[in-house]
Amino acid sequence: MLTDVVKPRVLYVDDENDNLIVFRSAFRRDYEVFTATTGAEGLNIIKENEIELIITDQRMPGMTGVEFLASIPEEPETIRMILTGFSDIEAVISAINLGKVYRYITKPWDKNDLKLTIDKAFESLELKKKNRSLLEELKDANESLERKVTERTLEVERQKKEIEDLLLNILPPETAQELRETGKAIARKYESATVLFADIQYFTKIAESMSPEKLVDELDYYFRMFDDIIGKYKVEKIKTIGDAYLCVGGLPVPGACQPCDVVQAAIEIQEAVAKLARERASQRLPSFNFRIGIHTGPLVAGVVGARKFAYDIWGDTVNIACRMEQSGETGKINISQGTYDLIKDNYHCFYRGKIDVKNKGEIDMYFVEGRVENSPNAVNLVAVDNSLLTA
Repeated sequence: MLTDVVKPRVLYVDDENDNLIVFRSAFRRDYEVFTATTGAEGLNIIKENEIELIITDQRMPGMTGVEFLASIPEEPETIRMILTGFSDIEAVISAINLGKVYRYITKPWDKNDLKLTIDKAFESLELKKKNRSLLEELKDANESLERKVTERTLEVERQKKEIEDLLLNILPPETAQELRETGKAIARKYESATVLFADIQYFTKIAESMSPEKLVDELDYYFRMFDDIIGKYKVEKIKTIGDAYLCVGGLPVPGACQPCDVVQAAIEIQEAVAKLARERASQRLPSFNFRIGIHTGPLVAGVVGARKFAYDIWGDTVNIACRMEQSGETGKINISQGTYDLIKDNYHCFYRGKIDVKNKGEIDMYFVEGRVENSPNAVNLVAVDNSLLTA
């Protein structure tokens, strides 16, 4: 079964009816021909049909060919030509500028020449359509590529931020920056840093009464609370070791955190722990209570390992801070002579005397009791009732 071939649609406008008859007779087999004797009639035909080529006479009563073409809504898929017996240059310029004319042809026209011109016009039209289609495809492809690039860039930025956040979770900002820029972080010695150890009293006994999952949840709750408190004073968290919490002030930026900041953080930790213990006791729920030990002195800090980076501190100062915690009492802050000498003008401290420490001999120790009166941000230390230690 043969399918009818769709012929290109041509509109010819001319006030001389004989010209219309000749045109229709010459081209009706090749094109679907529409004719009109006036510009107004031609406009109506254009409104009702998809015309691809418009040919108009220039000299017509009421509306010239140029005026007719200029009044047609601009359609990118329509080609326009003028047939006229008057070839003055001004008409040519007007036709080109106002009518957006493809060709200007003088009368009388030759059928073969006009047929060749019309065919070339349709070839040009088809090429424009293909170019427009390719441009649209290219535009869509570019937009799709831009979206993908944008999405990928956002994804890379998100991943980068996740990595940076992860680094900042395990490393001080300065050390993380050094690691990003150089691929390694050099261990450094600090002449004075203040180390804080916090450890749960009677942890083993309390742990026996809890499921492992509950125990981990409780530790997570307390240690997150500690993280928030030390963060206010620029104290750097180092790690947790079982039920012990280790942090340090004075590094990686020397002087950014003073011994008084570490002591104040310790006071707020004990106050928060004591408050939570009272609340849980009223509900007959178990709670943790901590001993805290603090010592100030030189140490070395840096990143160890090539995988699973860990920022850590080493030196006798760390060992003595641990001994301070072990030699302390529940709900109190036990500090060494080295720390006391640096905070004594700002905090009331109780001298405990010289206490024997394993492998260290006798060390002067003090309990911190609270800020000196009239000192900024005065806070009184709250002791924890030992009766709350029972699970």
